Amino acid sequence: MSALLAAALAGLALAAPGPTVEVDRTDVAVGQTVTVDLAAWPSGNVLIEVCGNGAARGSADCAVAAAATTFVTAQGRGTAMVTVVQPPIGCPCVVSARPVAGGRARTVPLTIKGVPTLTAAQRRTAAAGPSRDLTVSGVRVDGGGPSAARFGAWFGGPAERTVTFTVRNTGKAPVTDPPLTLAAGRGADPTGVLDAPAIGALAPGQERTLSVKVKLPGPAFGRYAVVGELTGIDSPVRFTARTSSYPWALPALLALAIPATVLREARGRGKHRQGLPPTARTAATMNQVVAVNVGQWRRVRGLPRTALAAALTDLTGTVWTAEHVEHAETAVPPRRFDADELLAFSRALDVPLPALLLPPAGYEIGRPETRENSSGQDVEGAGTAPTI
Repeated sequence: MSALLAAALAGLALAAPGPTVEVDRTDVAVGQTVTVDLAAWPSGNVLIEVCGNGAARGSADCAVAAAATTFVTAQGRGTAMVTVVQPPIGCPCVVSARPVAGGRARTVPLTIKGVPTLTAAQRRTAAAGPSRDLTVSGVRVDGGGPSAARFGAWFGGPAERTVTFTVRNTGKAPVTDPPLTLAAGRGADPTGVLDAPAIGALAPGQERTLSVKVKLPGPAFGRYAVVGELTGIDSPVRFTARTSSYPWALPALLALAIPATVLREARGRGKHRQGLPPTARTAATMNQVVAVNVGQWRRVRGLPRTALAAALTDLTGTVWTAEHVEHAETAVPPRRFDADELLAFSRALDVPLPALLLPPAGYEIGRPETRENSSGQDVEGAGTAPTI
């Protein structure tokens, strides 16, 4: 019985469809637009090109200057509008889609009016032509040290870096301005598109070193990747540079801020005793401050509670649900966060730990109003949950 079940599961796995490419029409003219639908693709950026020669040589057969990029969602779906241009070589023509991160290209046939079809001999000649190959070396990231321009990054603001790399023509044919795409951000497949410099003309054996300014939007915290790809050659070349940004000044600011808020709280109580009006600030415990900050940063990141719960489950090894996250943000009395949970929230929200501990605007560290519970004990923050 188990053998039959295993065989059935194997059959289903073999029958499961792989990534597919569909176009809304297959007979087109230059200048028209086709809609490309992707299904069952892994999540990430996908490059879509109009190619001749059946895309046998990869991007070397494609109109890379008119390529489009789309993002495939977690459900494996993506859509792009592609303008049809004449490919650099004759038909058979196709629409080719491949992951920017690297992987097998998938194609669908396309008939382009006015573009001649290559004979078998012409296709063999194209395949035997001089190689168009490039390599990238000497990839490095500079920046991050102390300077006036980078001062804001110490407090969680934007950070700046410079990526330098060398492109060398290792093929037998000259290459002129091969398309270069650059993106920066968190993760292995970042989506923050950068302005890429022109490579220029490279004769066989010639190389050129280029530098690109990269701005990491604030709050810049954690590890980042800058990913580049050269296309329009026999085999696309992908390279990655890694950097990090940590707002080291925030812990020092926190060490100064907490005593200062406690001092203001004491002064406020003194003024109140003298008949002066108290300041319009809400006293809150550290647990309430963390609860407020968790909710605020979740909204800033655009994370639904279900997504944050999934991240916390992975980081803590215990099951979190959307209801658990809601309780952490709004419970009265507030949840008592331990050190492991604080670290998990910091990583899941991608913010420095002090960002969860600093009192937000309108709050200060102090003892909130309390009321007695049924056993006569004071209950922390039993009035209303802090909100922003």
